[in-house]
Amino acid sequence: MGTLFVAYGKESSRKPVLEFAAQRAAATGDDLFVYHIREQEDPPDDRLRTEVQEAMRRTAPDVDFEVSIDDLDTQEGEYERSRVSKRKQLLDTIMAEDCDYEYVVMGNVEQGPIEEFVLSSMSEAVLDTQRIPVLLVPVTTDPTMEA
Repeated sequence: MGTLFVAYGKESSRKPVLEFAAQRAAATGDDLFVYHIREQEDPPDDRLRTEVQEAMRRTAPDVDFEVSIDDLDTQEGEYERSRVSKRKQLLDTIMAEDCDYEYVVMGNVEQGPIEEFVLSSMSEAVLDTQRIPVLLVPVTTDPTMEA
């Protein structure tokens, strides 16, 4: 079939997004391209790869997948600029001419009203391209809401 692009984001939301994408891929016969932009607070690449491998082994062991991890070069205090470059980096990867994804799977993390006003979300940036379908997985970053 095809390949689903999985935006493997923040630790609080990436597990349900990957598991959902893995289940969809198992049902449709698609492969997964799991993409993460590693920030300073993220664990090392090998630990991220292990997280993905273990989740895939539990959720959809027969699905083929590839993991790609890019670094985000930021300096202390450059949060706003890094958010812009992170959005661009994600969009450039999704829209690369040599890639033809069926759709993008990513978390729809709710932001507070101030964050939403000042910073557009990664989800909005991908949706705004209107060039590839996006499947948003509702996730919560509130630990009291998790089952």
